[in-house]
Amino acid sequence: MKKLRMLLPTGAVIGMLVVGTAFPAMAAADSDTAKFVRGTTINAVDVSKQTAQQAKGYLEGYFNEHYEIKIQDADGNLEVLKGTDVGYHLNVTGSVDDILKEQNDTGRKTGPGSDQSYTVTVEATLDDGKLAAALANLHCVTAATPTSNAYISAYEEGKPFTIVPEVQGNELDMDKMKAAVKSALLSQKKQIRLADEDCYKKITVKSDDANLVQLCTTLNAYKDIQITYVFGSSRETLDGLELAKWVTGTNGTEIQVDRDKAVAYVKSLADKYDTYGDHKYKTTSGRDVVVYGKYGWKINQTAETDALVEAVKACQTTEREPIYESRGATHDGYDFGQTYIEVDLATQHLYFYKDGKVIIDSPFVSGNVSKNYTTPPGLFELYYKQKDRVLKGEDYATPVKYWMPFNGGIGLHDADWRSKFGGTIYQTNGSHGCINLPPKVAAQVYENAYKGIPIICCN
Repeated sequence: MKKLRMLLPTGAVIGMLVVGTAFPAMAAADSDTAKFVRGTTINAVDVSKQTAQQAKGYLEGYFNEHYEIKIQDADGNLEVLKGTDVGYHLNVTGSVDDILKEQNDTGRKTGPGSDQSYTVTVEATLDDGKLAAALANLHCVTAATPTSNAYISAYEEGKPFTIVPEVQGNELDMDKMKAAVKSALLSQKKQIRLADEDCYKKITVKSDDANLVQLCTTLNAYKDIQITYVFGSSRETLDGLELAKWVTGTNGTEIQVDRDKAVAYVKSLADKYDTYGDHKYKTTSGRDVVVYGKYGWKINQTAETDALVEAVKACQTTEREPIYESRGATHDGYDFGQTYIEVDLATQHLYFYKDGKVIIDSPFVSGNVSKNYTTPPGLFELYYKQKDRVLKGEDYATPVKYWMPFNGGIGLHDADWRSKFGGTIYQTNGSHGCINLPPKVAAQVYENAYKGIPIICCN
């Protein structure tokens, strides 16, 4: 149970309900100094003829066992909420003895001319969950007529959007109601009027609201708009009739869009146009292969869904490109474009394509299979290129003139120590994983390659 403290300063008025008692016409003295005089109330509870200790216990017992508050709705109906229903508990933290002392010091006067009402500081607590449940079960809540703003109807095929009028009911704002009742309980009040505490929901948008009227007109214009996605030479278009089905109405001033429909549509675009990951490729020798690479088109589906929802709300014809997590070079043909290097590990042959045409064609030697140095397949990009580099490993240090890495420590380079390239050399006398090229070929590749050029290694 969450405990809330309310400490009231001495002399503050708390729940000013004073129990009336008949008194003689003239003030008189009450001689028993160990007890409160007749007509004494503390926090609106009668403690006449009680000792300070008895009064403290009586106050706590009264509020812990018998305290209740009356809740009055806007029609004047009263409902009772018991303290025991909400886990109400009260401790007297102020000094009751001081009140008795004050009475004794001032002559213990009683009667109509003597005000013997006092307050004492207390610590009151209640259970928030029980309070919420108790309020939810009140008749003024369960039988309330909902209050709703004017809004625009959802899409119905063959029908225009229309404005649904506002309804002023007697629905309560549960957050405001709970706060008001809780404050009253912690102050030991006997009654609360919900209307005085501004607990009822109010209309904020009426059917003649200018913005709403304009919005309805805009929605009915959907039949004339389009949202078109561009994927290179391909187009995907959402027409107005489809977009209108996504509109679920308005919240009074803004179009509400069925996000699930937008999510599904963006996913369909990703399924059709994403190329990131596995890439289908037809080798120069005619084989159909699939190579994996962290490259290609990948729609950021969450971000694009957000953008599409906003585009639908804007109700304007527009042409857009999706928001991407990863981009390729082109949507037409291979996503890496027409300039790339093919490293065919199966045929031990390299092809350098520039604008779709082979400009370099050469055998090579790849990683030694017998020593488990096999060059891995995949789609990569050239990190950089460097001249006159010494390649070092655990058991070698080899100078090369042309160094072009693309997969960790694996790269393209010249190998002037070899007299032959291609064939099956790689199976028993291959490299440590790099692509060994004839020196003249390596120079040509170096001259035409650039940082980021795609490199396809395929089996």
